[in-house]
Amino acid sequence: MNWLTAAIFLLLPAIAWAARTSGGSWYAPAAFFAGFWCVFAGLPLIAGPITIAPAGMLFIAAACAAVLLGAWIAGRRQHATMAAPFPPPEPPLLGWLIAACTLLGLAVVVLILYSFETSRSAPRLLSFSAIVETIHKLAVARNDGTWEEPAAARILTTSTYLGPMLSGLMLGLRDRGLSRWLSLVGFLPSLLITVILTTRSSLLLALALGVSSYLATTIATGKAPSVTLKRVVWLAGVVVVIAGGFVLIQMARYAGWSSGRPTAVVDSLWLNTLPYMGVFSGWLQRYGLWDSLHLTFGQYTFAGAFDLFHIHSRVAGLYTEQVVINGSQYNVYTAFRGLVEDFTVPGALIFLALVGFGAELVYQRVRSGNLLYVGILAAFYAVTLWSFVVDIFIYNTIVLTFVILIGYLAIASRRSVRKAVERFSPALSANRT
Repeated sequence: MNWLTAAIFLLLPAIAWAARTSGGSWYAPAAFFAGFWCVFAGLPLIAGPITIAPAGMLFIAAACAAVLLGAWIAGRRQHATMAAPFPPPEPPLLGWLIAACTLLGLAVVVLILYSFETSRSAPRLLSFSAIVETIHKLAVARNDGTWEEPAAARILTTSTYLGPMLSGLMLGLRDRGLSRWLSLVGFLPSLLITVILTTRSSLLLALALGVSSYLATTIATGKAPSVTLKRVVWLAGVVVVIAGGFVLIQMARYAGWSSGRPTAVVDSLWLNTLPYMGVFSGWLQRYGLWDSLHLTFGQYTFAGAFDLFHIHSRVAGLYTEQVVINGSQYNVYTAFRGLVEDFTVPGALIFLALVGFGAELVYQRVRSGNLLYVGILAAFYAVTLWSFVVDIFIYNTIVLTFVILIGYLAIASRRSVRKAVERFSPALSANRT
């Protein structure tokens, strides 16, 4: 451990507490951002396989301070609003939309299995050993470049992200009832895709989006979950279960190889989970502080849009430079490398201050019970939760997901739509009165 880096890290809890005091809640944008990075910069500092250079930790502290500055300015311009006395009404057809997204997501799974079976004569999924063999062969074919996901499946992937976000919306709006928990079926397609393609990001992205939507919705309803020991224990249990599931999936991926042994899989997951701070800080100290004068003006931060409009092609993983860690290649540099390459270090901090400013304005509107802005606040939470990997909006499917969600909430908030819903739902009308 670099002791100077550890000393700089102590700035993060101080900034997080100042943001919590200023915003009045850990869900205020600046407090959420700083609190997240207290954890995700602290873990690699303690258990990461690469030493973290001081420049990287100093940038993280400056980034948290920049978001806090932007949020503080927004708070000065707009008086803090009180939580809404009554929860907003549930948007119409929410349950049906979750069901539709789930069915479309299951269609993605069927398309993947069908295309692989017809091209590779894969074994029928009639036994556990056949399932493991199919997972293994799919992984080999993907790594060799001899099989690609069908175009139709890639298009329908948006449903595997929209479904979890709608599930988070329903969980945040409903207090009780079986349908509240049945909404979790929206995560099923992402779970199945993770199992058959052994891509952890398929499930983790869905979870990040669902949690973001849930948190933003509970703020609108005035029922944001408090941090208690019981909830922390439950969260730790969920993390352990997910980690155990990833170990089993990776063992199936490397079935029959020495890298498929439990100890080898655990070592591989460790090497693929915690190096991001070390890799980013090494790049920043070596190149980012001096060679970032060649601005790319959004080429990395908005890589999906640049690729869509044929301005600049986006490569897999976003960065071509690979760092070798114990014989394994790694190219996750966090979302901050793209910001620095696009706008330089000072420009990246200004960009983050603007993000904090806008997020705080949206947070205040959501806190007043305005469901229309839930999708925008969820976008901020999602960007934060995925910032240890890359900017979440480099994926055009994610961009489309938020466009659909925000559009759906905008239509649902129209007075004419609300009146139509109340006419056919007396219970809802009585609830609001």
